[in-house]
Amino acid sequence: MPTKSKSWEEMVMDTEVDYYQATGNTDFQMQEVERQIAEEERNYQFASKRCLHDGDGHTSISDESECLMWIAKLEHLAKRISNSEQRLIKTDRRPRSTWKQVSRTYSLTPLGKAVWQLCCTGVPLIEIASPSVRYRDRHSWPTAPRAKHHDLAQTESMVTQFNPYITIMLHACQRAMPAIRHANGMVVDLSSEEVRRRVEWIARFVRRCCRSSHFRRIETNRTRLEEKNLASCCRYMAEGFQGHTRLLVLRVDLYIRPTHHTMADVRLAEKCLEHYLRDLDEGRIVPDVLRRICKRECGFDRGMHYHLLVALNGHKHQSARHLSKLLGEKWLKKRGPLRASYFNCYVRRHQYKYNALGSVHISDWQMLMGIREAIRYLVKGDGYVMTGHKRNLMRGNMKKRSGSQSKRGAPRKVGHDMILVDEILGNPRYEP
Repeated sequence: MPTKSKSWEEMVMDTEVDYYQATGNTDFQMQEVERQIAEEERNYQFASKRCLHDGDGHTSISDESECLMWIAKLEHLAKRISNSEQRLIKTDRRPRSTWKQVSRTYSLTPLGKAVWQLCCTGVPLIEIASPSVRYRDRHSWPTAPRAKHHDLAQTESMVTQFNPYITIMLHACQRAMPAIRHANGMVVDLSSEEVRRRVEWIARFVRRCCRSSHFRRIETNRTRLEEKNLASCCRYMAEGFQGHTRLLVLRVDLYIRPTHHTMADVRLAEKCLEHYLRDLDEGRIVPDVLRRICKRECGFDRGMHYHLLVALNGHKHQSARHLSKLLGEKWLKKRGPLRASYFNCYVRRHQYKYNALGSVHISDWQMLMGIREAIRYLVKGDGYVMTGHKRNLMRGNMKKRSGSQSKRGAPRKVGHDMILVDEILGNPRYEP
């Protein structure tokens, strides 16, 4: 009699018997592992955004992470304001010498203090890092003129694109900054009615824009596209396990060092990437490529760069470090070490337990979750992307099997079937 295959929850219980006897709750352990995998992926991405790599293998620390922190705060505050009715300024009543007269003083609420700090510190830093988002008004900082001469065609700055929440919050802070800047900078002086009016206007503007039907439609379309790309890319990776019980997963970051953050840097990087992906698909970089997903990004200091995930036939190849190095060395040859650089993500493998780097077996549910979290990051629309392209996610073509094709060979053994793959990658929104 053929043995009935176990569900993936039962497989996890078989490998973690002692733990389950102590907790008695399978869902708790599954949720805890998934939370740890997601946290490790976020830590990895945050660490990678702080590093600048060169062609000689040296790494330096960038200030880009500070700008990213303020950009994330822009989005957080925009959602916090739009989802509540909290005020930014509160009224304090303090009695004078006589009980008949009461003076009125004002102070910032905790939400108001966060917005004030953002206007005074975060927004100027973002404008310095990305001149294209500067507020162009009579109170704005001096900027270069918008010349259209031919000799300035190569110096055209890259355009920064933010998601809707960040765009609205940034615009509101920039509109209110002239009044705030005249209120002694970092000193919270709310004695002026104009300052109080402009600060409260930030909350009204954000709520009016974020609660409009047009904004909700834009945000819904953006999140729907992310979910669609997540499901599509997860199924794309799951198809790789149809004919192979083991995949070798490689991840590298490819960089083009910017000169002055102009569109010429963008065109150079795009040309190099086009030739690189063609060589990768045709097997001229590493052999037996089954799947590849590439995400285009452009940072404030790192310029145009790409995050590449490649899956090879795990039955033929096991040396992830060497093959990842081949991916990076080929990128250097495309442009030379003076402009191009790469980072081999495998060198950080020991810092993260479930990072889905190296050999991934069809029954290893933890590594499969790592693949899902890596894909979740790749399909996410970041607020600091400055590519100017509508689509920043690229993947290889999925080779579909013909329905009439005969399946040769013996059936897969228990533990080597597609149960885990279908549960984790086939349904990326699965909640254990």
